[in-house]
Amino acid sequence: MNQNESLLDIVVLLYKWRKRILLGTLIAGIVTALISLTLDNYYKSSTLFYAASPDMTRPLPIGDAAHYTRIYGNGEDLDRLLSIAKSNTVNNYLIEEFNLYDHYNIDSTSLKGKSKMLLKLGKLYSINKTKFDAINLAVEDKDPKMAAQMANAARIKIEGLAQALIKNSQKVLLDSYKSKIESKELKFKILTDSLYNTRINNKIFNTASQGEAYSSSLVELKGSVQNLSARIKFLEKINGPRDSINYLKAKKEGKAFQLLNIEAEIQNYNNGYPTIISIERERRDYGDQLTIDKERLTQLESVYHTDIKGVHVIETAEVPVIKSRPKRSIIVIGISALVFLLSSLMTMLMDQLNKNNWREKFNNV
Repeated sequence: MNQNESLLDIVVLLYKWRKRILLGTLIAGIVTALISLTLDNYYKSSTLFYAASPDMTRPLPIGDAAHYTRIYGNGEDLDRLLSIAKSNTVNNYLIEEFNLYDHYNIDSTSLKGKSKMLLKLGKLYSINKTKFDAINLAVEDKDPKMAAQMANAARIKIEGLAQALIKNSQKVLLDSYKSKIESKELKFKILTDSLYNTRINNKIFNTASQGEAYSSSLVELKGSVQNLSARIKFLEKINGPRDSINYLKAKKEGKAFQLLNIEAEIQNYNNGYPTIISIERERRDYGDQLTIDKERLTQLESVYHTDIKGVHVIETAEVPVIKSRPKRSIIVIGISALVFLLSSLMTMLMDQLNKNNWREKFNNV
């Protein structure tokens, strides 16, 4: 194209060849329309749901502490559901549940049969996150009823797998608590036996009341011995009756013997007291913690045997009545526009080649 030519020359050129261009465009449109009529109609059915929060599967804290429970899951919970939804576990479930090899006419015994099936299913089964952080699961199929059934079945399977993950985590936690409680119960029994043996060996049955009893008995016996000693000394000084003096001496010896016994018992008491106090304190602490752990275990078992939600369903998949594809009008218009554009370009190209004697140049090469 030389400098004297302008856009108007192109318009004139296209107008000159308008019949051929329009005829080619019309033929392409007609052929495309006929071909599009042979394409199968596909129907899309989708279900919408949110991830449930794992907080709903956790027991409330023991005590009166305030506790906030989330109903809907966060980004991590959402990613976990997306990972489950895109796993081969869900794909294999849909393939087996709906006999998709026969449905899609794919030979399951061929070497590439599984790859073809997964590729086909991947084109018809989609799952993605919406701008509102919900999960949209959609299935396309020639049979609208089949599309709805597959979408709902996939969602139910995803929820079941999510629940299984949570149940497995709860089972691990339950087993851990049971093992911890068994260990603490064994330790508690050892402390109880140790406390019992220490009490028997040191003849201590009640550290508080027995200590008070020993103190009062010791003071009383020492007072009695001193009193009897003074009375005997006085009677001997005044040459009192020998019978009375002997009686008081005998009584003093009895009290002195009691004093020796009580002092021996007090010595045993003092030797065993620190050990018993230490064991009692440790046993009490173990008992308190064991009570809390058992209460926690009861809560965990209650939650474990309770049905939990894996997802919050917003919309279930319904049988679609309007096809999702093919968009025949768009295909026909698109192909026709493309043919019109290519015909126009080809016309301008051929015009330029003719003006530059392209045949002569090729012959002279």
